[in-house]
Amino acid sequence: MDVGVTRRMDAVAVSNKREISEQMGRATGGYELALSPLLLALIGYGLDRLFGTVPVLTIVLASVGLIGVVVKIYFQYRSEMEEHAKNGPWAR
Repeated sequence: MDVGVTRRMDAVAVSNKREISEQMGRATGGYELALSPLLLALIGYGLDRLFGTVPVLTIVLASVGLIGVVVKIYFQYRSEMEEHAKNGPWAR
């Protein structure tokens, strides 16, 4: 097999692995959006039961988890869009 063909095949394989990794990173956003507030709400519920303040900490921690995830997703989106705009054909 030609060395040039082998190098191109290797480059395609690396490119495919990179694309799969990027897609996996994007797919975790939904889990993060659902599980972070849920996990923090469960922690808040446990603390509420411990201190006898049900549902104060449950609501507070669930809200903090939701706000944190939404802010993270927002800034991640802005960063990706800036990168996209910087590398677009219109930026040359």
